[in-house]
Amino acid sequence: MRVMASLLFLSLSSTALADTLPSFLNSNETIRNLPVPNLPADAYRPNAAPLQVPEPGATAAQPLLMGTKINLRTVQIEGGTLYPLNELAEIYKPLIGRESSLADLIEATRNITRRYQQDGYLLSYAFLPQQTFDDGVARVVLVEGYVRDVQIAGDVGRVKALLDRLAAKLQAERPLTRKTFERYTTLMTRIPGVTIQAQVPPPGTTDGATTLVAQASRKPFTSTLSTTEDNRNGTQALLGISSNSQTSMGEQLSLSGLFPPGDDHEHYYRLDYNQFINDEGAQLSLSASRYRADPGTNVLLNNGLELKPHRENDRYSLGFTLPLIAASDELLTAGSRLYAVNDKTRYNVIGYPLSVEERTDIRALAFESDWRKADARQLRILSGGVYQGFDSLGAHTNNSAIDLDFFRVRLSGVQSDKFFDNWQGVLSAALYWSDDTLPDSERAVFGGQNFGRGYPDDQASGDKGWGVAYEINYSFNRDGNWVRILQPYFVLDRSRSWFNELPVQANNLSSAALGLRFGDAKYYNIALEAAKAMSDEALDTFNRRPRYSISFSYQL
Repeated sequence: MRVMASLLFLSLSSTALADTLPSFLNSNETIRNLPVPNLPADAYRPNAAPLQVPEPGATAAQPLLMGTKINLRTVQIEGGTLYPLNELAEIYKPLIGRESSLADLIEATRNITRRYQQDGYLLSYAFLPQQTFDDGVARVVLVEGYVRDVQIAGDVGRVKALLDRLAAKLQAERPLTRKTFERYTTLMTRIPGVTIQAQVPPPGTTDGATTLVAQASRKPFTSTLSTTEDNRNGTQALLGISSNSQTSMGEQLSLSGLFPPGDDHEHYYRLDYNQFINDEGAQLSLSASRYRADPGTNVLLNNGLELKPHRENDRYSLGFTLPLIAASDELLTAGSRLYAVNDKTRYNVIGYPLSVEERTDIRALAFESDWRKADARQLRILSGGVYQGFDSLGAHTNNSAIDLDFFRVRLSGVQSDKFFDNWQGVLSAALYWSDDTLPDSERAVFGGQNFGRGYPDDQASGDKGWGVAYEINYSFNRDGNWVRILQPYFVLDRSRSWFNELPVQANNLSSAALGLRFGDAKYYNIALEAAKAMSDEALDTFNRRPRYSISFSYQL
């Protein structure tokens, strides 16, 4: 019937890395000291393939040459519901009443297709059917494309019902817009464990109907591993296993734990549950965790006393998130959660037979939002949250200095820019503010990858603070199955933190780090790093000597 552009092709998959954010964007989200993957910035790009769209001005096979002269008297435009026909006819007005070529007519027709594309109508276009232009009459046909049928092959189990509901959203819109197409195909990528390869050929008939053909598969179980080792602490690994989309709700149940206990005698377990609650991508999230530790980093008071802490922490969270924007290159989510933290810290005074116990149970409401946008050369991530504590619902503390009805704000972000082909600069920053005396679990934390690579992970904390880092890296991209990327990098970071009322010294961290990342850009990543403190001394060694570390992350 006509010559048309290549079909739309998507390779959609749900992976853990693309859905998570760098840990340093929110140091309060999890227990400090847990192993954290040291990943390239590109690991956090939105997980969707770019789309190919119909090429403007495709035509049916014509018996005439492009240079054929036409004395055009009128243009008959057939089909179409979006634009007034007299408005489209204005495009051809310069050609009417004078001698023009077939190439001129084709270019004018391309302008209609360009308008469809610019207005976001993904499968819509205009074309010239085969004709002889007798009596100076040209026929132009408008095709406003939509998805009429969906064919999903492959065994994904009961979650196919959710895929069908999302696909029905595509079928419901006529003509189909890019915004709708990208939103619901992106939501498909967020179904845990599901991978989809989809093809959408251009409409084959003038009524605009086409068929989305997809090949889908599901990993019912996945596992993750993150481990770190440095010359100050022993090896620890955070192991996780997830059950994915066993029902039509698109749920994920994950269990993770920290092994072995290590020098800080840490015991940590966490249970997470997430599921879709509607066809617009809203999700329910539940989590519970338990943590016990004897941290090796002591607390130094202004009067010179040094305190040895023992930590017990239980966390519970119930929340909802909604994707406000879901596209191949952009994702904006917003959500709210109610959470509880039961925290107990016992401080033994070094050199004295004294101890003091601080117990704080908090109840708080959080409003959070995350935004990611990417193109071929740039990635931007912005994350923020507002947190309000309550002096009710079981909240309690034996420390009168702690404000249970605290209010705090968090704003953080990352921007990576590629330049000179394989070079990349990565700027990251975080700001935490509160005018209250915060419970320990709510304080800003700096150290390690949280803007203090030359220090232990829990080197510094405070009621408010800021951190900033800049990384320069170079990527050697290779063919092969085992090592596809080698990325040497250099990082400078800086952070400050303060307490509003507590008699604890302000912290001043800065460090420089040199490292190498390598992996297969899919399943595993290894990072070797040497970092040196340049401001405060490290509290676990009381010096500024270099720290050497190796981190390994794997997902299957």
